[in-house]
Amino acid sequence: MNAHGDMSLLWDGDLLIVKVFGPFNEIGLKNIISTIRESILSKGFKSWRKMEIWDEETLGSPDVVSAGEAVAKWYKDNGCYASAIIVCNSLQEQLVDNITNNNTKSFRNQEAAMNWLNLQNT
Repeated sequence: MNAHGDMSLLWDGDLLIVKVFGPFNEIGLKNIISTIRESILSKGFKSWRKMEIWDEETLGSPDVVSAGEAVAKWYKDNGCYASAIIVCNSLQEQLVDNITNNNTKSFRNQEAAMNWLNLQNT
């Protein structure tokens, strides 16, 4: 099976910005999670923030959603104190709101997400 889904990432200070593209299968998600974890661990931050920007096609199977829940816990356990996920549609918004915890919030635009992230404290 081929990996489906892609992403790019960059750091702006303590803010990890992840741009996510396309629908994901388990292999695709596993690949990007590995890359993101390596980047986080290499920074050595005790606390950090994350912004994910999803495109219109970003979704996944129930197994992908379950893996997403586990990685969200890993983020929090490894110093992520605030996570904003920018979504494009109601289905994505509902998915994010159903699987995330209180340090993660969905948004429809980047400005609102950044404003919320800037108000969060460790």
